[in-house]
Amino acid sequence: MKITLHGAANEVGRSGVLVEAKDTRILFDYGVKLQDPKPVYPLPVQGYLDGVILSHAHLDHSGALPLLFKSGEPKVFTPFGTAELVDILLRDFLKIARMKRQEVWYENHLKRMKRNFMEISYHKEVKVSGAKFTFYDAGHILGAGITYGEIEGARLIYSGDYKDTETRIHRPAEVDALPEADVVIVETTYGNRDHPDRKKLENEFVGSVKEVVEGGGNVLLPAFAVGRAQEIAEILYSHDIDVPVYLDGMSQDVAEVYLEYPELIRDYEELYKALKWVNWIADERERRKVLDEPSIIISTAGMLNGGPALYYLLSMHQKKLSNVAIFFTGYQVEGTPGRRLLEEKVIDVDGHLLDFSHANIHYFDFSAHCDRSGIHALLKKTKPSVVILNHGDPDAEK
Repeated sequence: MKITLHGAANEVGRSGVLVEAKDTRILFDYGVKLQDPKPVYPLPVQGYLDGVILSHAHLDHSGALPLLFKSGEPKVFTPFGTAELVDILLRDFLKIARMKRQEVWYENHLKRMKRNFMEISYHKEVKVSGAKFTFYDAGHILGAGITYGEIEGARLIYSGDYKDTETRIHRPAEVDALPEADVVIVETTYGNRDHPDRKKLENEFVGSVKEVVEGGGNVLLPAFAVGRAQEIAEILYSHDIDVPVYLDGMSQDVAEVYLEYPELIRDYEELYKALKWVNWIADERERRKVLDEPSIIISTAGMLNGGPALYYLLSMHQKKLSNVAIFFTGYQVEGTPGRRLLEEKVIDVDGHLLDFSHANIHYFDFSAHCDRSGIHALLKKTKPSVVILNHGDPDAEK
């Protein structure tokens, strides 16, 4: 069996793993790396594919999929809930590309890609040429799966992104249910450290938010549209926040998808109540009023590479608001606007370099990824002879 990494080697982003055996060629994920001034794509995949295994919807795993349909039509196997999310994310990706006057090269391939999606339930075996695969709940986002496969006699696990501890929305990844394997390809986004205790982190986060708004200020929470925005809404709801909380951007469309899959949600009733409690921004008119009073804004994009979050940053700067906070709740990839704002307290919005040196800018580690202990637990359970580390910066893969 031959394994080739077409991306996500010594980096976070543009995942793409080609597995080849005598009579079988399977591609695991095919994503983009979102960074300025333009995204970076995985290495090309030449030749016929028997199928594609898509671990989940995030663009760093799915964003380059349409490229595969320029000259072919492989079936894309993925857990339930993923296809709708991929459609939302890719259309937004194209929208941002047009706004930035970047080449939109694969819009014509989207329809072919969509009709080749095959959504599979967790624990149901699917056969692809000389291979068979089973998805296990990865606990990462809606429809994320850890893949166990047998390819012409070799046992393989591809982790994708996974979270082995419980979150507000998702159950922990089914690491304990995984069979032993010969080869494990495992993500290492946080391979060099452990995450903080979730409950303590929630209390610290909510305390910091309350401190700002009780002082008459505004809090912007740039959040990933899939999973993170909805989780933050549920956290704030559960802590009886008494100032307006707004939900803006693509996270609204994603929330609608989450509500379609109650069986995949840890506590569906709580999530439903939280999403009905927050104020959904409907248009530009509503958006203009949000900063006129103490408020909390959950808005895409999580790394500030687009979305209404940039509108709020520009408005904060133009209004010269002194009591503002920008709290990140997700990983900021190197080269993204969010990473620059977090480290340098400046950001370029529509050609305007905005200085936020006066703002309270902080990162709270609400990660939907495993940490070092989670990686060790998966490897201990599956007992592989070969381990391939991917989806991590060099320091995280040591």
